[in-house]
Amino acid sequence: MIRLFRGVCLNNAKLFFKDLSVCLVVLTAATLAGYAFKAFHLADADIIMLYIIAVLVISIFTSKIQFCLISSVVGVVLFNYFFTYPEFSLSAHDAGYPVTFVTMFITAFIAGTLANKLKRNILIAEQNAREKEEAALLAQNEQLRANMLRSISHDLRTPLTSISGNASTLISGGDTLDESARQQIYTDIYSESMWLIGMVENLLYATRIEDGRMQLNISVEILDDIVQEAVRHTERTHSKRNIIVDMLDEIIPVMADANLIVQVIVNLMDNAVKYSDENSDVTVTVRRENAYAVISVSDHGTGISDEEKEKVFDMFYTGGSRSSDSRRSLGLGLALCRSIITSHGGTISVSDNIPNGTIVSFTLPIGEVDLNE
Repeated sequence: MIRLFRGVCLNNAKLFFKDLSVCLVVLTAATLAGYAFKAFHLADADIIMLYIIAVLVISIFTSKIQFCLISSVVGVVLFNYFFTYPEFSLSAHDAGYPVTFVTMFITAFIAGTLANKLKRNILIAEQNAREKEEAALLAQNEQLRANMLRSISHDLRTPLTSISGNASTLISGGDTLDESARQQIYTDIYSESMWLIGMVENLLYATRIEDGRMQLNISVEILDDIVQEAVRHTERTHSKRNIIVDMLDEIIPVMADANLIVQVIVNLMDNAVKYSDENSDVTVTVRRENAYAVISVSDHGTGISDEEKEKVFDMFYTGGSRSSDSRRSLGLGLALCRSIITSHGGTISVSDNIPNGTIVSFTLPIGEVDLNE
């Protein structure tokens, strides 16, 4: 408690001396400017205006109204002492000067008070704007949570229903099924389970990146190794799809967190498989452009409209298209990919695959291989 009291007193003292310094500097500047006005034989009214302006400035740059009152009084005293006859004296021989002093004080004080009030209103308006912005951000976060829960509950229901239904079939009548039917049920359970695992992994990755808790382990990696690992992963989960890798016979080193970039390519290939016909190819193309490597994943599906191209990287946006197995995506894949690529210093974009389909491309900075290692 004592330490807190000392801290408050210290802050108040600093603020007081800061405001006092503002008063001294501004009133000194007004007095020096008054001497300049006098040298050019300007009227006393012009010098009075200097002190009124000084009070306005002090009201704006100090924290308490008391400094406005004090600076108004001091301004009158300074004008009387330096600019009225006899100079360097607080007496005034002209009978009209007392009225001038009172008028100067009232004008300066009213002007300073209005300036101080205007400053407070501006500060209040700024505070209200910040509060509204924070409230809007809070509402947006709440809406995001609601969308996430709604999307998760919707997308979990279908695979879980399929898994529980197939498991029930095996439990109740598995012995009566032939080997082909059992293998199909096993395959369906495995496929739905892998989809659930992928969805949960995407959700965890997205949450960590959004919260700033994702630690990137960026180092020089060979791009061919990353692409081949992602292709092997996709071929295990989509064994019936033909995946083509179009890569030049050159070693392309990139600055990347290999595990995260594998996740990006896997996500893009999963989307390409889901939103294209079963008999069509999925192509992964790698090329080098100046200081960046460009990786593209293309399919021959129905494509993405120009309107949806602007939204596909938004969190939880799924658009109107359904995947080839009629399962709607959670809408985390491309949002997660953008977060990962952006954190690597790259870019990601969507374009049309002529005559039909979609191409998603992203870039990674080229790395330098130390030949002495």
